[in-house]
Amino acid sequence: MGALTGGLGTTMIAAVLIIVTGVVLWVLTIRVRTGRRPTIRPLPAFDELPSELGRAAEAGATLHVGLGTGGITGHQTVTSLAGLEVLEGIASTAAAYGIPPLVTVGDPTLLPLAQDVMRRACIRAGVPERYKPTSVRFIAPSPAAYAMGASDLLTEEKLNASVLAGWFNEEVVLLTHSAEKAGLFQSAATDQLRALGALYPADTLLAAGEELFAGGAQLTQYASRLASLTVQDGLRLLFILVVLVSAVINLV
Repeated sequence: MGALTGGLGTTMIAAVLIIVTGVVLWVLTIRVRTGRRPTIRPLPAFDELPSELGRAAEAGATLHVGLGTGGITGHQTVTSLAGLEVLEGIASTAAAYGIPPLVTVGDPTLLPLAQDVMRRACIRAGVPERYKPTSVRFIAPSPAAYAMGASDLLTEEKLNASVLAGWFNEEVVLLTHSAEKAGLFQSAATDQLRALGALYPADTLLAAGEELFAGGAQLTQYASRLASLTVQDGLRLLFILVVLVSAVINLV
C-alpha cells in the first residue's frame, strides 16, 4: 500500500511539473514574440559566429559547416538534428550576406535535410535564386574518410572559418588540424566524449554536451527555441537545488 501511495505521489509531482513547465514555456514564448527576449547564458562556441559571417562577407569568403557522420535513423538522430539547427542559424544569416556556407556530411540521410535547410534559408532571406544544392556535399560514410575528405576542402576552398556541429569521434582531430593549418577561425559542438577529448587540445571554441542543443536557439533566435532554452536552464537549476537540499537533509 505504501509503495502504491508513493508511486501515485511521484506520478502527481511529475504531472504537476509537466503542466507548470508547459505553462511557463507558453508564457515565455509569448513574451519573446512581443519583443521581450530573455537573457541566455553565454555560449562562446556560437557567440562569435555572426561576427565571423560578417568578416567572411567582407573577405569574399564563406564558412565550412561540418555535420559529421551521424544520421537520422538510429541513436545518432538527436545529435544530428541539433547540428542541423546550428546550420539553420548560420545559413539564415549567410544567405542574407550572399555567402552560402559550404556544408559537409558523412551520412546520406543528412544530405537532403541539409539541402532543405539551405533552401529554406535562401527563401526566408528573399533570395531563392542563391540556393545551390551543391553547397552541401556528401563526403563519405566512413568517419575517417569523411574527416580526410572534408579536411582537403578546408585547404582548397576560400573559407574564413570552420564550424563543426554534430556527431564526431576521434577523427575530428584531422579537421581541426587542417583548419588550424589554413588559419581558419574554429568552433565545434558535440556531445560525444571521444570527440571532446580530441577537441580540447585544439585551438577551437568548444560547446560540450548539452550546449550543442542550445546552439539552435542562440543562432536562430526563434521565440519557441529561446523560451525552451530558458525553461531548460531553469529546470536544471531547480534539479541541482533539489539534489543539494536532499544531500543536506540526509547528512543532518
